[in-house]
Amino acid sequence: MCDTLGRIFPNGAVFAKNSDRSPNEVQVTEFHPARTGLSGEVACTYLRIPQVSQTHAVLLSRPAWMWGAEIGVNEFGLCIGNEAVFTKGAYGKTGLTGMDLLRLALERCRTAREAIGCITQLLQQYGQGGNCGYDHDFYYDNAFLIMDRTTLYVLETCGKEWVWKQYPAASISNRLSIGSDGDSYSGEICDFKKKHTEPIYTTFSGSAHRKSQTARFLDAADPLSGCMAALRCHDHGVSDPFAKGTVSSACMHYGAMVGDHTTASMVVSLEPERTVIWTTGSSAPCVSLFKPWLFGCKAVLPVTYSDDKCGESYWLEAEKFRRNLLGKRLPKEFYAQRDEIQQRWLQQAAQTAHDDFPAFSRACLEEEAAFYRKWSSCVLFPVSCGAGFRKRWTKKNQVLFSE
Repeated sequence: MCDTLGRIFPNGAVFAKNSDRSPNEVQVTEFHPARTGLSGEVACTYLRIPQVSQTHAVLLSRPAWMWGAEIGVNEFGLCIGNEAVFTKGAYGKTGLTGMDLLRLALERCRTAREAIGCITQLLQQYGQGGNCGYDHDFYYDNAFLIMDRTTLYVLETCGKEWVWKQYPAASISNRLSIGSDGDSYSGEICDFKKKHTEPIYTTFSGSAHRKSQTARFLDAADPLSGCMAALRCHDHGVSDPFAKGTVSSACMHYGAMVGDHTTASMVVSLEPERTVIWTTGSSAPCVSLFKPWLFGCKAVLPVTYSDDKCGESYWLEAEKFRRNLLGKRLPKEFYAQRDEIQQRWLQQAAQTAHDDFPAFSRACLEEEAAFYRKWSSCVLFPVSCGAGFRKRWTKKNQVLFSE
């Protein structure tokens, strides 16, 4: 389960997404350079399909066991985020996963409009499906927020059926949202949402609450800060997210009977002449710092290359701090310092030239390390949490740290 939002401006755009997955599922942030002279087939998560002759450079936030990605942006500023949506009828037992479709479109397309055509064509040819759960079975259909610097679309699917609509700004979650007001349909015009929504899973996914949370930030005066705040926010009344699972929060915390965990987050600033990525490379954006990386520069953690295992190590090391917070409460000073650092980085990034950006990214990484060293040594205030919450997290911890 996930949440994605985006907004177009006269001089650029912003895109943001939380990836909500199993709490033990490592997610890596990888740069893949453009390639030419390709042939044969590409091995997606479950299917092999014909490869194209050339692919574009992409930055992907990818569950480490999958070929496809949850979040991504390419060298042309095309951004895509996918969402699980719960629909009527049987899901495909095999096919291209939503994450496969996302990566294929980023590798093959330059614009949001091209990506719409690519995904719908692949959907018709190969179908969607396959188990997308890391440590449990999880099947679903997909929706996508697809945007570039000038155009934003929401594409929603059910099996091989689809609808899309263009927006100036939008937020999507784990639910269908387009009715009979779509711009284009795979078949006859219909109330797509009413026709295809499976109501039980859609309701209990908490997606209505999360969608309303992120939508509030679409008109923020500072778009980048607004996107980060949207990805960090919790549902009303959630005061101790590390003591109670919260499926209804955009920053999702595992521990309840239903729900996943936000395992990675990304915000993309599509400036007129460059693309700046802000990524956590870690779970729980509410206690994370978004680190800057300029698209095309040398990889600096949490950004890595595809053959580098440092991204997995970074995620796992960061997870130790977050697991230590279970059943505890951080003081207000932590969040105040987090916000001060983040705002300063945002201001510095705007003033940093291309050639100086790698050094700036490394400096931010070093400051982040010092920030967590400081707070790791502090004694935190314990809060009460239910026996079920502790039991579920104990099982996850035993598995993660025994591997």
